[in-house]
Amino acid sequence: MTIALHAPLGRPADDSVTWRALRRGFWVARLDGKHLGTIEHGRRWIASDAEGEPIGAFRSFREAQAAVADPARHRVPVRPATAAGPALAVVALSVAVMLGAGWAWAALLL
Repeated sequence: MTIALHAPLGRPADDSVTWRALRRGFWVARLDGKHLGTIEHGRRWIASDAEGEPIGAFRSFREAQAAVADPARHRVPVRPATAAGPALAVVALSVAVMLGAGWAWAALLL
């Protein structure tokens, strides 16, 4: 079921994009008959591109609309995951084991 609602906060950022509310707080954008992206309202307005990849979180619906209309300009860079966290934990655990083993040997020798 499609619910045609007026966008909150006035006119859309780009008049060539068609916006539809599929449910309360969830908007879908189309341009020339093609899916352009979505906006979901929670604590912020979360914009996603046509593939469902997040563009960013915005304070207003109009900012999120502008991001969906031009994702390359508004996308928030995502930091790549690194292995530094797990590697650091392994090193710390290894050091703790070696220190513990050292204290155990020292106790045996005394």
